[in-house]
Amino acid sequence: MLLRIYQIISTLLLPFIGIYIKNRIRLNKEDPNRYNERYGKPSVKRKEGNVIWIHAASVGETLSVLKVISEIEKIESVDQVLLTTGTTSSAEIVVNRLGPKTVHQFIPLDIPLFNKRFLKYWNPNSAIFVESEIWPNLITQTKKLQIKIAIINGRMTLNSYSKWLRFKKSSEKIFKSFDLCLTQNEESSLFYKKLGINNTYYTGNLKFSSDKLKVDDGAYGDLKNILKGRKIFLAASTHLGEEKIISEITKKIRETNKEFITIIVPRHPDRSGLLPQMLNCKVVTRSTNEKIDQNTDIYLADTFGELGLFYKLADFIFIGGSFVQHGGQNPIEAAYFCDNIFHGKYIENFLEVYETLNHLFITELVDNPRQLRVKLMNCYNQTPLGEDELIKKINLEASDILKDTMKHLNSKILNNDI
Repeated sequence: MLLRIYQIISTLLLPFIGIYIKNRIRLNKEDPNRYNERYGKPSVKRKEGNVIWIHAASVGETLSVLKVISEIEKIESVDQVLLTTGTTSSAEIVVNRLGPKTVHQFIPLDIPLFNKRFLKYWNPNSAIFVESEIWPNLITQTKKLQIKIAIINGRMTLNSYSKWLRFKKSSEKIFKSFDLCLTQNEESSLFYKKLGINNTYYTGNLKFSSDKLKVDDGAYGDLKNILKGRKIFLAASTHLGEEKIISEITKKIRETNKEFITIIVPRHPDRSGLLPQMLNCKVVTRSTNEKIDQNTDIYLADTFGELGLFYKLADFIFIGGSFVQHGGQNPIEAAYFCDNIFHGKYIENFLEVYETLNHLFITELVDNPRQLRVKLMNCYNQTPLGEDELIKKINLEASDILKDTMKHLNSKILNNDI
């Protein structure tokens, strides 16, 4: 019943979609040259033959699935891979990373008319959804066409599971549409099974298979030279309240160690304008090209797409979203660069990832800000592992996860005998 209401409401919204799209273009959330794709209209040609459709919501999901796409491209019977995403940033990320068989399109809005147009044109042989992107109309319409559907790298929190349970009949219809579900963790497997996906398996987090973040060598050389002789502490993906904690730790350490400097990369850079006044110390902001000097306490990195640069510069790292009740942020990207990575206790969204990295002695729990300050001082003169050694450790983990994922996809979704 609820699913039917959702379908009716989404259809009634049709006259207002133009205004919605125009507003998103104004806010730089849609590509003005490709907005028709959101109506289900293609901008590239479908090849004849076997098309595998993969949907990844945004940047993180897209990066995690690139190696899966590469493996699918190797299958001789696959003629084309269609990758859809929902954000302009994810489209920019994949421009130069896709193989010869793969094309990118924006996902249509979850309106029955747009979905029907999209599915009629692309007519995929299989559909693979990454992580937790569930669009009811799109999924049920895909299933009506008898297209095999999978979730890979699936993640579901207790909170999300509880919400789906409120609408049990509609939820079951949606989730029973899936022929396969491969999850990041065992808890998610349990939730997906209870919601009706019988073929559910825990395979691990595909983000271990993500490529190492790219670093601009010129920018790295410039900053390395400016920060020569400094001990660099990076607070990455911080959330509201954490920057103040980090600034207090910085001031305390700099009382006795003047060469210490902190780089803060907020999870949402649009908050950066307010931070210098809040932090009560000398803050230099990257976007304004202010000069770093010996009196600089904090370098506020408020730009997009440079996190790899700051990971590479850092001697020690704190991953945000873990001192406040957010659930943590993904530490895998940082682990390619540094083995002195600290996190708070609120990491429930990435618990298995942290358990793996803790076991590899790459990340470490700190219970409170004081403990973080003590840990930073204790590892002040430690010699870190080289990047090559870190990559080797992570790749061993990633290889097993990717193999397991492809084994299940080949067997249940791609009909590829291996």
